[in-house]
Amino acid sequence: MAVASVPLSQPLLLISDSKYAIDGLTTHLTNWEDQGWIGISNTPFFKRAAYLLRRRTAPTAFKWVKGHDGIKGNEKCDALTKEGAAKPTPDVLDLDIPNNFNIQEAKLATLTQATAYKGIIENTTPPPRQSSSENVQRARTAIERYSGNDETDAAIWMSIRKSSIRPKITQFLFKTMHNTFKIGTFWSCVQDPDIAECQFCKICDVTESMAHILIRC
Repeated sequence: MAVASVPLSQPLLLISDSKYAIDGLTTHLTNWEDQGWIGISNTPFFKRAAYLLRRRTAPTAFKWVKGHDGIKGNEKCDALTKEGAAKPTPDVLDLDIPNNFNIQEAKLATLTQATAYKGIIENTTPPPRQSSSENVQRARTAIERYSGNDETDAAIWMSIRKSSIRPKITQFLFKTMHNTFKIGTFWSCVQDPDIAECQFCKICDVTESMAHILIRC
């Protein structure tokens, strides 16, 4: 937004507390383009910013400053950021890029097998699992009830993978969210009636579920 608001022929100094943003638009930009932006977060924003910078005719410089250090402009930016994040409806940003500036394909000479595989995964959308979506929504509702925070799907999935959680617990939470444990309706398709009975709780005689095991029974 800052670059777009300044005339192309006017020198510009961009001051930011984000080394990630500055390095992404300077040190890493060429490498990211050569790799076809595979595995890069916030790609649409970086590509739009790179386009706006490249069309400029005047010098552009970047300066890093320490965040939360009492710098007036930086503190004001933080305040505006929080104000924007709290909006019920996100702003619509112009992320269009002319075709001659839109570098997408990876260069074969710089493409590794690992990067290529990652690119395939990024461009393959797995079908949504209804049970997983329902469990994420249940988790979101519980989080909001206990803490007042409305978390995104990504934040909920990332919280399961935190390094502070023991691997066995992480695996348990991941399988629970995806309903992959062999309980409840998993046994309903078995032809043997004796085995099919395993879907019911032997104490309550209701269809078994992880919530029933952990909370209700």
